[in-house]
Amino acid sequence: MTVSLPLLLFLTFVALGLINFAISVTILRQLIRSGVKVGFFEIRWQVHRHLKTYKELGIARTGTVPPLYYGYWITLVGLLCAAVLTLASLPSS
Repeated sequence: MTVSLPLLLFLTFVALGLINFAISVTILRQLIRSGVKVGFFEIRWQVHRHLKTYKELGIARTGTVPPLYYGYWITLVGLLCAAVLTLASLPSS
């Protein structure tokens, strides 16, 4: 069974999206535990607003940037790349 390149890229896009969503929820849950007020609807759509706070809290606690901060940005860039590559690999008709 052969898997086409557009399908493989689309599955990569979906996987990266799920990973990015899980990282977003984990970051915001950690912020809530630290006492930062986060609204219910910010769980997914407003995570960018809280990334700077998350980074600063991580540096204050451990002296380094938390790994999930980088994981969020890496998966977001991967999502954009996978979307562009998926669209570019579709056959033109």
